[in-house]
Amino acid sequence: MKTISLRFEDFESAFIIGSPDSRYFVSTDTGEVTHSSHFDDETVRKRILDKVSAPGWLEIPRPTEADAYAEIDSFIASEGRDSEVGQALTAGLSDKKPFVGFNKALGKFPDARRRWSDARMAAIHRRLLAFTTEHGLIIDDPAFAAIVATNGR
Repeated sequence: MKTISLRFEDFESAFIIGSPDSRYFVSTDTGEVTHSSHFDDETVRKRILDKVSAPGWLEIPRPTEADAYAEIDSFIASEGRDSEVGQALTAGLSDKKPFVGFNKALGKFPDARRRWSDARMAAIHRRLLAFTTEHGLIIDDPAFAAIVATNGR
């Protein structure tokens, strides 16, 4: 196992489901976290990709759309598919923009929104732990230690 120091907030944010065009990288030598996105022009994108092609850089895998739907499905199941919340969330997925529809529906249920936030953080932490385990990394940060203590390794 290799211990690295980094800005944990930057590292954790790389595991959030976001734009599929974003790519996140972490240096196992320096702890630097960097990313490229569809907002970057070609010059910036090339500079970032050249930098992260050096030894010691790992790309952090982005969750897929299927991952996002699986998280939503699991959450709806935990709320009860036939409950008022479950039915509203399922209906929201029928929206032209399903993720927007889901979030609009969720906005009508403040307690469910808090549970969804907790479920999302748990999923982010599972992805983060899977990545660090796969690459033999320990993050030198109390937040990482707390995640390991809560979730195991």
